[in-house]
Amino acid sequence: MSGPPWVIVGCGYTGSYLARTLAGRGAALTITRRDRTAANELAQQLGARGVGADLDDPSTLEGVFPPGAIVVCLAPPGHDPAGEIAVLLHAARDAAKLVYVSSTGVYGPAGGAWVDESWPLEPTTASGRARVVAEAAIAQATIPWVVLRAAGIHGPGRKMADRIREGTHRVIGDGTSHVSRIHVVDLVAAIVAAGTRPVTGHVNVADDDPAPIGEVADAIAANLGVASSPRVPVTAVSPEVAGMLTADRRIANARMKQELGITLRHKSWRDGI
Repeated sequence: MSGPPWVIVGCGYTGSYLARTLAGRGAALTITRRDRTAANELAQQLGARGVGADLDDPSTLEGVFPPGAIVVCLAPPGHDPAGEIAVLLHAARDAAKLVYVSSTGVYGPAGGAWVDESWPLEPTTASGRARVVAEAAIAQATIPWVVLRAAGIHGPGRKMADRIREGTHRVIGDGTSHVSRIHVVDLVAAIVAAGTRPVTGHVNVADDDPAPIGEVADAIAANLGVASSPRVPVTAVSPEVAGMLTADRRIANARMKQELGITLRHKSWRDGI
């Protein structure tokens, strides 16, 4: 891959997949983690630059962003989402593009309706509210930006099947609430496209097959030949978990396909069974 350098801020689960993809294409790459040692270890594997950086500490971002870079922020909001983004925007003021990976948790409950990018931002969880604040701060950027609202991320190491096999999975409520998902490989493709295409604003990133949480769990259990996961009341889990799994949203992905040009490799959660 020729072209501008890339900087990944908060190179965790998704960031590691993104970094390997970009390094495999020959991109000049900087990855950051709060843990400098962890950043350097991954960077050495990929022939990239590793930096210990924290959005709470502006001094750690000095010299991190080359002029003209494509910046991808995967760091979750901390205690001061607006302040953290302000620090990022100042440090990356000479970048060419900013891609912020947010969450579909910013949307309000939908009662099973299809949710596009115009759906009201009325999150019911603390993480969703923090994301809304961060997104509003991103909109103050003086460089081109795009916010990707990712559905529930799954992939190697994040498989519901593992929890069902182990007997630790629980279905919240009656199991009828729809949840949308996105495989990490497809999310990475969307991030790369968002960084390299002239797309701005907000884009949902989700697969084609939102499904009731109980239906998904039961199908996986049947495939594994194990007992179905028990249903537990909403009050049995934290408000954060309950909010994520009972909002009953089916995330619409038309803009992702049309403007980012994404052809999903994993169109459905069923692909992983």
